[in-house]
Amino acid sequence: MNTDPDRSGQARALTVLTPIEPRAQDDLRRYLEELKAAGSPLARLPRTHFGRWVIVADFTPDDERKPDHLAVPYLLFTACFDGALDSYLDELCDELAAEAPAIWGRCAGAPKPPTGAPLKAYLRAHQAKTGFFVAAYPQATVGHVHAALKQREDVIAFARAAQGMDPAQLQAAFLEQVGG
Repeated sequence: MNTDPDRSGQARALTVLTPIEPRAQDDLRRYLEELKAAGSPLARLPRTHFGRWVIVADFTPDDERKPDHLAVPYLLFTACFDGALDSYLDELCDELAAEAPAIWGRCAGAPKPPTGAPLKAYLRAHQAKTGFFVAAYPQATVGHVHAALKQREDVIAFARAAQGMDPAQLQAAFLEQVGG
């Protein structure tokens, strides 16, 4: 039985909460919006299933409960990825070296510059256990998911191309497609 709350099958979760420097929230928000428009740098990490940065300014529930006001806003970083946390953090810190100063460099206590091993240590120090993590595909790596999506596209393309084929043509096209 798996007792690691940050693991589901071979997939792992990472949750990091870092306090944002006073008066840096608006600049950080603008930068994250620019990243969203330009394409996430997390796409450069081949083991990342999902990743997101969110600015948490306050906890204000939608129901009758009282708000839980934060002293400062926090940057929440969460990711679902394949493999070990240590090597993932190494890849994250290396691959996002250009973006890290504009992201975690605006967080209180971040190393100057926020890159490499010092950034890795900072992220680990601010890591929160996920509590309950369920991966959409716990046994499938990012590579497996991409291969399955490619196979799906190929099957759809074949089905479209096969419209109107007689049975002999369909069989020949199918055997050519699957290599039989």
